[in-house]
Amino acid sequence: MFDRDKINDLLQNRNFVMCGASLFFMCGIMSYFSQKELLSASIITVILCILLITRIFDIKRVLIFALIFYFGFAITILRVKNSDALISLAPLNTDFYGQIASIPNSAEKGKAKFFFNVEKAGNNVVNGKTLLTVKADENDISQLNIGQKITIKGNLRQPFRSTNPSQFDYSSYLKNYGVFTVIYSTGENLKIHNEKMSPKWKFLYDLNNIRNFVLKTHSKYLKTPNLEILGGIVFGDDAVAPPDYIKNSFINSGLLHILAASGMNVGFIFSFWFFIMTFFRVPYKPKVISGMFLVIGYTLMTGLGASVVRASLMLLFVLTGKLIDRDTHSISLLSFVAILMLLYNPAYINDVGFQLSFLVTFGLLFTANIIIKKWDNVPDKITSLILIPIVAQIWVAPIQMFYFNTFSLYSILANITSSILLIVISFTGFISSVLAIFKPVADIVCMIFDFINNYLISTLIVISDFFGNLPHSLIQTTHPNIIQITIYYIMLICASLLVKYNKYKKAFITVV
Repeated sequence: MFDRDKINDLLQNRNFVMCGASLFFMCGIMSYFSQKELLSASIITVILCILLITRIFDIKRVLIFALIFYFGFAITILRVKNSDALISLAPLNTDFYGQIASIPNSAEKGKAKFFFNVEKAGNNVVNGKTLLTVKADENDISQLNIGQKITIKGNLRQPFRSTNPSQFDYSSYLKNYGVFTVIYSTGENLKIHNEKMSPKWKFLYDLNNIRNFVLKTHSKYLKTPNLEILGGIVFGDDAVAPPDYIKNSFINSGLLHILAASGMNVGFIFSFWFFIMTFFRVPYKPKVISGMFLVIGYTLMTGLGASVVRASLMLLFVLTGKLIDRDTHSISLLSFVAILMLLYNPAYINDVGFQLSFLVTFGLLFTANIIIKKWDNVPDKITSLILIPIVAQIWVAPIQMFYFNTFSLYSILANITSSILLIVISFTGFISSVLAIFKPVADIVCMIFDFINNYLISTLIVISDFFGNLPHSLIQTTHPNIIQITIYYIMLICASLLVKYNKYKKAFITVV
C-alpha cells in the first residue's frame, strides 16, 4: 500500500490540485484535436478508476476531475470553428474589402502579412478571417496599420496541408487562429478607407503608431539586423520580424527565443514604472493600478504573443492579490492562467509558443527552484545564470524534437554565454523605448542608448554565429510520439519531486 498520510498531504497542496485540474482540462481539449475522443476518454477513465480503487482519490475527487476532462472537450466543440464563409469561395481572384485585424509584419521590405477580417469578396457579402500577404511599394506597405479598413485585389486560396506527420501543416497552424484561407496580393487596387474606428480598434491603432514611432526613432541609430533584433526583444517577433538569415543563425545556436518578447520584458516594464512612481511619491495603490494598465497596453503593443500574455496575466493576478492582501501560489497561478487562455481559445493548445512558454515557466518554477534551494551555498545570481538555461533546455527539448525534428547541441552553452548580454540589451532597449515615447527627448535617448546597444547586439550576433556554425550545431532527430513525450515529462516531474520531498519517496515507490 501507499503511505496514505504522505500522499494526502501532497493532494492537499494547492499547486498540485490546480496543476492536476489544468492537465485534465488540457487532456479534454487535446482529445478533440487528436480526433481520438473515445480512446482518450477510456484512458482517463481507467486512470481515475485506478486512483479510486487504490484509494488515492476519493469518489468526489474522481468525479470532479472527470467533469473537468469532459468540460475541456465540450468547450472545444463549442468554441473551435472548422470552416467559415470564405472557404466556399476559394479559389477566387477579386477585390476584397475588410479590416486589418493584426499588426502588419514581415521580414522583407515591401512585404507585409496580417490577419484580415473580410466583409466583401467581389460582389459577395461575407464574414470571414483570412491571412493576407501583400507585396507592394514600400511606402504603401508602411501606411498599413491595425484597425484600418482597406480594399485590395488578391487571390484567395486554401493553405497547403502536410503530407506526412513530421511536416509543418500550414493549414492546421492557421486553424488555431480561426483562419481557413489565405490571400496573396501584389497591392493592386489597394485603397485605405478613412472610416471612423470603434474605440477598441482606435486604441490598438494608436498603440501601433506609438510602437512605429519608437522603432522609427531607433532606426536613425540602429541598422539591419540590429534594429530588428532590438525590436524583437522589446516588442516581440509578432510585431517585428528579423531577417531570415538572422533567424536561421539563432535557430542553429538555440537562441531563437531571444528574438521574441518574453515575461522578462513584462517584469521590466512594471518595475521601471513602479520605480518612477515611487520616486514621485505616488501612493502604493495608484502606482500599482496604473502599472497594471501599462502592462496591459504593452501586451497589446507586442501583438499578443503567448509568452507575453501568459506573463502579463500572471503579473496582473499577483498585483491584484497584493491590492486585496491575498497571497498567490506560483504553479497554481500558472495553471489557472493556462485554463483562462484555453477557455478563451482552446486552439492555443496547438500553438508552439503557448506550449514552450508554459513548459519553460513550469520547469523554472518547479525544477529550477528545487535545485536552487539545494544549492543554498552558491550565490543565487551564479546559480540562476547557469541553471536556468539548463533547466529550460531540458523542458523544451522534446517539443523542439516533436515540431522541428532537431536539437540544438550547443543551446545551453550559447544561452549561458549570452544571458548577461541579453539582460543588459533587454533593459537598455526597454528603457530607451519607453523614454522614446516622449517626442522631445526621443532622439537624444535613442542616440545614447543605441550607441551602447549597437556593440552589445553585434556581440550577440557573433555569439549566435559562433555556436550556430560549429559542427553538428543542429542535430536532426527522429519524430517522438505523444506517448514518449508523456513518459519523458512524467519521469522529469517524478525526479524533481523526489529531489524536493525526501519524505515522499516511499509514497511514490514503496508498494507493500
